This record gives sequence, C-alpha cells and structure tokens, in this order.
Amino acid sequence: MDISGDGGLLKEILQEGTGETPSTGEEVEVHYTGSLLDGSKFDSSLDRGEPFKFTLGEGKVIKGWDQGVATMKVGEKCILTCREDYAYGKKGMPPKIPASATLKFEVELLARHEKVKEKWEFEYHERVEKAKMLKDQGNELVKQGKFAQARKECYAEGLSWIEEDPTDEVDINETSRELRMTKVQLYSNLAICDIKAENWSEAINNCNEALKLDPNNIKILFRRGTARLNFGLLDEALKDVQSGLDLEPNNKDFKQLQAKIKDRAKKEKQEEKKMFGNIFGKSGGLYSEKKVAISEYAIPSSPISTNPKVFMDITIGDRQAKRVTFELFANIVPKTAENFRALCTGEKGVGRAGVPLSFKGCTFHRVIKGFMMQGGDFTNHNGTGGESIYGLKFEDENFSIKHKQSGLLSMANSGPGTNGSQFFITFVETPHLDGKHVVFGRVLDGMEACLEVENTEVDKGDKPKAVVRIVECGMVNN
Repeated sequence: MDISGDGGLLKEILQEGTGETPSTGEEVEVHYTGSLLDGSKFDSSLDRGEPFKFTLGEGKVIKGWDQGVATMKVGEKCILTCREDYAYGKKGMPPKIPASATLKFEVELLARHEKVKEKWEFEYHERVEKAKMLKDQGNELVKQGKFAQARKECYAEGLSWIEEDPTDEVDINETSRELRMTKVQLYSNLAICDIKAENWSEAINNCNEALKLDPNNIKILFRRGTARLNFGLLDEALKDVQSGLDLEPNNKDFKQLQAKIKDRAKKEKQEEKKMFGNIFGKSGGLYSEKKVAISEYAIPSSPISTNPKVFMDITIGDRQAKRVTFELFANIVPKTAENFRALCTGEKGVGRAGVPLSFKGCTFHRVIKGFMMQGGDFTNHNGTGGESIYGLKFEDENFSIKHKQSGLLSMANSGPGTNGSQFFITFVETPHLDGKHVVFGRVLDGMEACLEVENTEVDKGDKPKAVVRIVECGMVNN
C-alpha cells in the first residue's frame, strides 16, 4: 500500500487493528523493530522492554512514522518501508544507518491517547457551562461535608475556567449575565469553605470579589461580616452589618451579628481597661507594678534621638523606588529592634538557611487593604520562611507598645515566642493584635509609599500581583 502516493512510504498490514485511527496532536504508544533492507536490525523498543511514545504531527520523529502511524488502528501490526526522504535523508545516522538508506520498520500500535483540549480552545459559553458543572459538583461535596475537596477541585477549578472575561462581542452578549452570576456563586461558595476552615482572610477576599460583581448580595455581605468579625476587623464588620440592614431592616441574622460585634468590642475595651488598671496602683491586675509601668509606654510625637533609624527603598512592579524610614524602639524592645536593624544592614552575613541575613531583595508577600503589609521572608519569599539574627526564632520581648495607630512596625509570628525576620506595617489601628505581636518601631517618613502598596492589586491569597520588593535598605545617620 503506497501511503505517500509517490512510492516513498509503503505499508504492509500484518495484523488488523480496531477502532479509529489517531489524529494529529494525539500521543501514541508503539513497539517497533527497525532494520535495513538486508535484514540487519539497528534498533528495537522490544529489546529495551518499554514502548516508544510520541505525539503525531509534531515533527519529533521521521516523516515516515508521522504519516504511517497515523493510518494505523490500535492492535494493528504492519511493516512501514521508508525511502530516504521519509527516513534519515542522504546523510543517514552513522554508524547504524548509512547514507541514503531505505528502512523497514515492523510497528505495532499499542495505544492512542486523545488530545485533551486546553481551556482556551473551548468556546466561551462552553467554559461557562464547565464552570457551572464544577459548581454543582462542589455543592454535592459540600452536602457531604467535604468542604476542602469542594473548594480545591470544584469551586477554585471552576473559577479558573472563567477568570478571563470573554473578548468576542458575541460571547460577551450571550454570556455576560450568566458569567457574572456564575462567578458570584463560585466566589461565594469559596467563602463558605473558607469560613468553615476558619480561613478568615481568604473568606474576606473571596467575598470582596463576589461583591464587586453583586454589591447588594445580602448573603455575601453577611459572610464577609462574619469573617471580618472573626478576623478582628470590627469596624469593617459593622459596615457590612449596616449595609445588610439598609437592604433588609428586619433581617434577624444581621441583628444577631451586630450584637456579636458589639459584644466583642465591649470585651476588648474591658481587657484594655484591665491591662492598664494597675497604673494607679491597684492590686490584683494582670502585671506586676514594674511590668505595668512598661506596658503603659506611649509613643512620643517626636522620635527619640538615641533610637536607631533605618530605611527601605520599596518598588511596586517597575515603578520607581520610594523610600520609607523607620524609628526602632530600642529603648523599649532592644532585642527586637536590633534584629530588624541588623537585617536592614545585612551585617550578620549568611544565616542557617544558607542565604544572607538581609532584607535587601526581599518581597512583601502579603498585603491586606485596611489592615497591613507583611514581608521579611528572605528565604522562601512566601510567608513560610525567614530567620532572626539570633537563630531561627526568638521570644516575645514584651507587649508594652500597643497597636494604636497606623504605620507601626510589628513582628509577624506563628504563635508565642516564634519571632524570626517577618514583620508587618499597619495601615490602621489594630488593637486585636495587642498581646500577640511585638510592636518595635514606626514609620517616620514615606507612609504614602506604604499606602500605595495598600492599594495595589492582590490575588486570592493576598499576594500582590505586581511584585513589591525592598531593593535597598540600611541605616539612616542621626
């Protein structure tokens, strides 16, 4: 059988196969034995004990194989006789294959794997349907209590099919309303899973995305308010409650949430009052007299001349760097301040992780608008690494300075006594962090650069989409 039509590729079927022939782009598996016209064997997959795999039409094999195997069915055995221009050409492949050689291959097609369409190859309305199907599958998993599986395999995957908006005008007209509804439902369902897992930051972010598309969705407002309450953002949670009550003044769920928020705020005020009560010499307080005196430290309006000053030059994407300068409260938390100062100068050399103990080149990996920007992970750059100049971790020095204003430097940690190199800069007053995170400095100049970071676009994990990087850092001369 002359496959090529010019006598260059001949086929002789030894055993019939079944099914359809493979198409361009499909992966095929074959066993083969190659020989010269004199019968001498030069190669065989059987001798190696494993099939040979390749994708039809990619030009990764000789022309005779691309065309010949495309005519075979699974289970078929045949002999393909390939003239030089369908094999290795005039040069051959010395020493096994001489120049201008015609070759014979006994080939068996073992399997074909149909090409899976990429997402971009689907029509946009098909992608919306796929997202809806995944949403429904996720809902079934949620009914079974499988929230984590539903989140990862269904809701997040569903969004990946429709994250990019359609560009074709026909697609826009046909799918815009359905697309918006599907996105809202997927983001909302992600938030449900996040709330179940007590992942409050992710829940807030997913509610934010849903509310961009459907600002008056009362269920999502309630979910965001719940997440904000649990994340300690009480003022923001109250705003969600008010928005909900504006839409439905008699909504019992929002009234109950409002009561919870007010109760939480009241308890925080009581704790704060208790914390500072011993300053007047009352007995039975939380701290001894000495500790209470320290705990009452109020940040002065002007910097203390003996406290070290450091700077960071910060870039957002390809924008020009902007400088932020800090005062470090060495008079109150000397060990914590010294850790940050030395990481700004890089003077301690290489740490245990084998990388320089320096913030230079480090990124701000997490930014939450209305809360804070977090950085300092110079080993992993994702919030899982970093180390202090004292070793990996060091203890909480004291909690004498409260998170009572924006622009404070505070240590990020994973629990008591787990301070390393990660830190955050507050955008607002954050009293819910008091007693948990050590405040050790403040922004003196350049807060506007921090506010630019606050307003940069982030992904679903609060990671800035444009890289926010410390390109230079060091000491400021007093």
